[in-house]
Amino acid sequence: MHIAVTGASGRVGRAVTAQLVERGHSVLGLDLVPPREPVDGAEYLIGDLAALPAGDPRLDGVEAVAHLGAYMSWDPADAERLFDANVTATMRLIRALGPSVRRFVLASTGEVYPENAPAYQPLDEDHPRNPTTWYGASKVLAEDLVAFAGRTNGWSTVVLRFSHTQDPAEILDPDSFFSGPRFFASRRIARERAAGNTDVVAALEPFAGDDSTLLVASRADGAPVAMGILATPDLAAGVVLALEADTTGHEVIGLGPDESTDLGAFARELAAAAGLGTVEVTLPVTAPSYTTSNARARDLLGFRPAVDRAEFVRRAAEAHRERTQRA
Repeated sequence: MHIAVTGASGRVGRAVTAQLVERGHSVLGLDLVPPREPVDGAEYLIGDLAALPAGDPRLDGVEAVAHLGAYMSWDPADAERLFDANVTATMRLIRALGPSVRRFVLASTGEVYPENAPAYQPLDEDHPRNPTTWYGASKVLAEDLVAFAGRTNGWSTVVLRFSHTQDPAEILDPDSFFSGPRFFASRRIARERAAGNTDVVAALEPFAGDDSTLLVASRADGAPVAMGILATPDLAAGVVLALEADTTGHEVIGLGPDESTDLGAFARELAAAAGLGTVEVTLPVTAPSYTTSNARARDLLGFRPAVDRAEFVRRAAEAHRERTQRA
């Protein structure tokens, strides 16, 4: 198939592009910025999706789309940017496509539920969509646009609601967008200070500037701080399966691991493997503690995560050692 992948310069987009090329597909990568490491065999179109014209001739012949490009922020001040990047850009992309398109796969998120305030667990695709952030709201609107496009254009459409995604190579990098403030005590302080959690800030202050100590977190109510974590290669494999599947109509599929991860226990395992220290901290009950179901992904797509927890820890520790040796 000739497949367009948006967000192709990002970590997930690059992994999807590489897997598609390996499987013999022709790939056109779209992104606002050029890839730092282009995938051999893929072509790229650089520019703003929100600026695509209707019936764009550059997209002629595209048969399927993996729409991964998006903007993520939990700051209400970014509401307009979120709408432009996640809603307007999705609409413009849909209108830019030609008659050759038969399948459209959208990357969505558990923020549409949201995961941090589940009505029931494990979270599944039938859970009500009640987002509490502008990011989650923008993804609800994008989901509805894709369903509308499928109905009106006769496309087979798939909404993939991603679990939290981490690359094993980045999880022990304190400068990582996701991992720094989640696992490193020194980087967590700013988040807890902004939330007014003075007890947590006091516990973390001795580790300010220390990038060798991981946060072992639990909740004040005794529940583990837990969420589904999926390795980037597994997430990319799920997107490829959705593009190649023979589903018809409109499907919503949660894409996540087989079981949620206790982040406190995970941090201990990572620290032991990488030779790092730990500090135990009790977080407020607003810290995430949820489980998700990937039953529909397994049944409809044949999805099976390949990177288990032990392998994740091994890869993360190896990447940490390599990064330390380069420093």
